[in-house]
Amino acid sequence: MENGNRTQSVDIAKGILIILVVVAHAQADIVHDIIFIFHMPLFFVISGFLIRQEKLLKTGYVRGKIKHLIIPYMIYLMLDMLLVRKTLSVHDWMYALWGGRAVTGVYWYITCFLFTLFLLSTLLKKFSDRTIKSIALIGGGISVIESHLIDKIHLLQSPGVPWNLDVSLMALIYLSIGFFYKDKIKQLSEFESRKYDLAAGAVAVALVIFCWFIYTDGNRLYYFDMKPVYYKELISAALIPCAFGMVFARIIYWMEKINWLDGLNRFFALCGQATIPIMFMHIPLNHWKDAFEYGRVMYVVIGIGIPIVFTLIFNKYKAMRKLFGLPKL
Repeated sequence: MENGNRTQSVDIAKGILIILVVVAHAQADIVHDIIFIFHMPLFFVISGFLIRQEKLLKTGYVRGKIKHLIIPYMIYLMLDMLLVRKTLSVHDWMYALWGGRAVTGVYWYITCFLFTLFLLSTLLKKFSDRTIKSIALIGGGISVIESHLIDKIHLLQSPGVPWNLDVSLMALIYLSIGFFYKDKIKQLSEFESRKYDLAAGAVAVALVIFCWFIYTDGNRLYYFDMKPVYYKELISAALIPCAFGMVFARIIYWMEKINWLDGLNRFFALCGQATIPIMFMHIPLNHWKDAFEYGRVMYVVIGIGIPIVFTLIFNKYKAMRKLFGLPKL
């Protein structure tokens, strides 16, 4: 979620991913499970891709990012607790402030991202790139061990580690992929190459076969979810999101080449710029889904449409941008 090196293709990618977040949260089914195996890892990869090393090493940079993101995090959390959940319970508010697995919703990603950013910044000041990559893999291995232990240790499940900071060990892998391999990601997303297209096509076919095999007939032979620390082994946790990312990169490359898709591309890019309001608003806005008995399509229309309208109306005001994490359009 950084702003350096920003291009329309990055905003389109983020827009597609945030729409998929809303689609997944609408209903727990096969679509939900498939989206969950790649969507949050790719957000971390994109964030790593956009980080400039000189900025990350600059004194005060991480502190500035914390101020920039924690304010809307707290505003959305308080509005959710007061207006949607309508609770003044000390217990509920303690859990809400604890964040992470202690509270339902998306109140884990921002805190996890910020701590992961802090980890990467600290490591860059002390170690070589090669050593950092090794540390990231070791951290991912520790995360997998935690995932196998969490069912046996109730406190790890709930309330869990404050703000889901433990998930940063796995997130560091994805942030590092985006950060250290940004040149390769740029080539993949910006260069016209038959080799890349053929490779992405082959990977796409492999992913379709994989998803068909693990999810047909009500099976769930593989599952991945970062918030509850559900990743049972490291190799697939790293490779599967990257495989999806490769396919998305080539699809987006060709989408930008097709003139009649300009309107759709601009819409995806707008959603990509408005990821924070969409992320925080889509679940509270659909709090009454069961009462009104509407399905996934209406859930997505509400969860995307209202935050986008809110962004278009209020992004011109500096105070609103600061309080609600709105982009300056």
